[in-house]
Amino acid sequence: MAGPTNTAAAQKVNTGGAELKSLAEKGSFAVNEAGFQAYLKACNFFLDGYDKMTHDLHTLASAAQMGSSTYAQAVADFNVKVANGDPQSLLPNLDLMHKGVQQALEALTIARKNYRETEDAHSVSFAELNKELNEQ
Repeated sequence: MAGPTNTAAAQKVNTGGAELKSLAEKGSFAVNEAGFQAYLKACNFFLDGYDKMTHDLHTLASAAQMGSSTYAQAVADFNVKVANGDPQSLLPNLDLMHKGVQQALEALTIARKNYRETEDAHSVSFAELNKELNEQ
């Protein structure tokens, strides 16, 4: 299952965001405005729900008062472990994904700037070429 319940998938999101940002910073990634808006929408879908998800998981990470039986205590302990009991729990994986999406968002902002600069440079080149052709 992919998502915050899968550490490998969460790590891929984090690594992908970092790699995308690195490419953008090197000028190897550019995106036009339409592409930027589409990717921005996808990033914001995750980021907008992040605070609620973490709040809910912090609630789960607090042992619920489920009774005094051994079974009730086992269920409460299990909920805590799933939410935030080890590095493979939901909260650490969600945080890892959040970092990746944040980096992807930063990459997109840089990539949009890269695209605009490339477009501006091409516009200047074409204007200069047009001027030279008109002078001949």
